[in-house]
Amino acid sequence: MIDHKGFVKITDFGFCKPIKDRTYTLCGTPEYLSPEVILNKGYGFSADWWAFGILIFEMSSGYSPFSVGHPEQMKLLERICVGKYKMPLNFSKELKSLIDSILQVDLTRRCGNLKNGVEDIKSHPWFQEIDWQHIFKQEIKAPFVPKVNGPGDYSQFDNYDDIKLEIAPTCQYEKEFADF
Repeated sequence: MIDHKGFVKITDFGFCKPIKDRTYTLCGTPEYLSPEVILNKGYGFSADWWAFGILIFEMSSGYSPFSVGHPEQMKLLERICVGKYKMPLNFSKELKSLIDSILQVDLTRRCGNLKNGVEDIKSHPWFQEIDWQHIFKQEIKAPFVPKVNGPGDYSQFDNYDDIKLEIAPTCQYEKEFADF
């Protein structure tokens, strides 16, 4: 989401949980799952950096790196686990380098998961023009500032009529166990 000043605002922590070392929870959008999540090896923040790499790729290209050419979910998961994807030709060498350094199947080589943590990402050449402190302090001009009248103004959201969904049973036994 974007706040009234045009800055990103994180809004959904529905799958969030505190972890000290590792977790084994399987949740998330399949295209954003890291190899260690898919393989149930246990994971920490490494999976978040992987998802960040997917997000950068998708926002830069318009599609996710592992879904191209394979609509089947098992093929998608296989491609993720081996790190098989192709870069668009129009990606700069800095962008290719950043994505390659984050989408590392080997956790000991994944940018963001190394000794310097997030600093390795923030200091990457693709981000050379970014002044992180100015962004943090919201001292730069946002590229898009929504026109809102204040908190609770939902005019930027599309309106949808309420639709009543009828859910069909998914198997022959579902009706029998509905009241169980």
